[in-house]
Amino acid sequence: MSTSSLSVLIAFFIFLLAAVITRPIAKATQVPHPILLILTGLLLHSTQELVPLPLGALTTKEFAHDIILMVLLPTLVFETAYNMDISKLNANRLPIFVLALPGVLISTFIVALLVALLTPLDVSLALLLGAILSATDPSAVISAFRQLGAPKDLIMLIEGESLFNDATAITLTKILVAVFTIGGTLGSALLYGCHLFLLTLIGGIASGWILARILLRLWKKMPDDPFLEISLSLLLAFGSYLFAEEILNASGIVATTTAGLTLAMNVPLPISRNSQQYLNHFWSYLSFIATASVFLIVGLWMDLSLIWENAGISLVVLIILWVSRALIAYLLLPQVGRIQRQDKAIPIEYQHLVFVGGMRGAVTMALAMGLVTLLGDETLLSIAINVVFFSTLIQGLLIKPLTSHLCLREQDINDNIATAEITLSALRQGRQALEPLLRTELSTRQAPKTLSDRIEPLIKQQEKQLHHWFSAEVGPIGLWNRLMLRCSSVEIGYLYQLFDQGLISATVYEELKNSLDEQMEAIRHEYTRPGFSLLPREMSSLLHKIHTFIYKQPHRLVEQEYEMALARMISCNSVLSELKLWAEEEQIPNAVAESVEKIWQGWLTSSEEKIRVLESQHPDIAKKVQSKLLENYLLTAEYEQLEQYTRQYLLSEDDAEKIKAALKSQIK
Repeated sequence: MSTSSLSVLIAFFIFLLAAVITRPIAKATQVPHPILLILTGLLLHSTQELVPLPLGALTTKEFAHDIILMVLLPTLVFETAYNMDISKLNANRLPIFVLALPGVLISTFIVALLVALLTPLDVSLALLLGAILSATDPSAVISAFRQLGAPKDLIMLIEGESLFNDATAITLTKILVAVFTIGGTLGSALLYGCHLFLLTLIGGIASGWILARILLRLWKKMPDDPFLEISLSLLLAFGSYLFAEEILNASGIVATTTAGLTLAMNVPLPISRNSQQYLNHFWSYLSFIATASVFLIVGLWMDLSLIWENAGISLVVLIILWVSRALIAYLLLPQVGRIQRQDKAIPIEYQHLVFVGGMRGAVTMALAMGLVTLLGDETLLSIAINVVFFSTLIQGLLIKPLTSHLCLREQDINDNIATAEITLSALRQGRQALEPLLRTELSTRQAPKTLSDRIEPLIKQQEKQLHHWFSAEVGPIGLWNRLMLRCSSVEIGYLYQLFDQGLISATVYEELKNSLDEQMEAIRHEYTRPGFSLLPREMSSLLHKIHTFIYKQPHRLVEQEYEMALARMISCNSVLSELKLWAEEEQIPNAVAESVEKIWQGWLTSSEEKIRVLESQHPDIAKKVQSKLLENYLLTAEYEQLEQYTRQYLLSEDDAEKIKAALKSQIK
């Protein structure tokens, strides 16, 4: 093994060890993990003379730049995009857009203008500095928010901004470098810059979306294999980046972001539940390693002599950055941002935390290192390192006490009720599981009876609390809303069960879940509920003709409509049964229960009517769909039994795969 390869391997080992050691310390001390990682990196840098460690590869600007921009950043961006809550993202799309596009541009030019006026840097360097400092890294903030139970809308606002403004800042920096390299008049430079920005953005979006759709099709066709599926997701994350950057000369980060979001929009993915869990754990782990590596590299690059040398300029830049962030948070955002489609501005508490949450991190470091290679000047890099360090340190330490002071824990009564309902459901399930044991020999030993006696008061306590909320705090309208949300949530659960059993396809599940999500968002945030159609994206006659002309497969649309109607018939029946049980057990007022029941009964009737119409008009297609779904259901049940034998070590994985193939060929 060469010296450089060994150096990289040892550096990775040291980084992993540092991440593992600092994580429990961060939890114990309540200090944000990124801050501890930066300080650890600084310690490693400071002790190099006393204890020389083979970290030389990571102190090389070109290598560190490539590692951050081409390995660590795509990992972080893809994982964030893939795990994004699409319904929350959609609900907060306007304020996120404001922060990620106009916000980045405004921040860049404000910082550039003030830096050019107040520091020795010229206009071109000031613009580049403004661009690289516009990308935010909220790792410490998001971690603190989740620990404190901050509102989900606020978390989405900060996380969504970071996801999209990284792409904007990287693209903007590339364009500024290209414009300064070419030169020319101001007008031609602006025109060229805008043209390049659009091409870069569109190319990145198109390549990411196309590659993600190809992967989804591959997953649908290929046999279930977690190793292959995880490997393909890796190829998508890094392949989309390289394809956009190297072949299309577009934005690789935009491509990776789009690829991750495309997968998020298609959850559940067309892979098995076990494979999805493996995939989620794999990317969470990679994200942890990438985050730790980024902040350790920041600390490793901290040179105390450079910090003091550029301390004056860095302090001025940091203050300018805060001024720019304040203008965006307190002036721009309230004018156009609307949380959850409500007719009110973003709360002032959110604005405070958007201001404090604008820390700098990985993207700023990577771009600054890249500029050193291009410009041959380390001034921007030293300023960037100082800003990243002090913004993470100061704002990271402020975020928890500020969030606690503003009392921004999720206090919505509907969320409290939902938690109580889920707890009550779990307790009742536990009581039901104990009932058979009370009729066995174990009952004579008092253990089941003791547990049962312990559960009963807890059930009564939850029932009493719910009754109080429903009668005293929520009122009839609030109770109706709560019951609608509960029924919608339960129906999504039943639909997922149908999907998991192989009775409906992933496409049908996604379509129906999206429609139910829209219903729930409308109820939560008090805007007009959209009409629920059995085929939510049902095409107009013109689009239907175009689709038929292109694909020559009109029967596919009929199959999908029939499958959706069948799924809704089953899920609506299940919800109506649950609703009847709740009304009896929880003494829900008749008027409220009947009103909600009428809605689901209407959807059930529509589903049954749709099934009758399709069976009379397309009997062959209906029979084909029924046969296919029942075959899938049977195979899923058989596969689950084989997987159980495999988990119990009664059957090897190879033998299980052979039996699966044989069963599939026999049934098909």
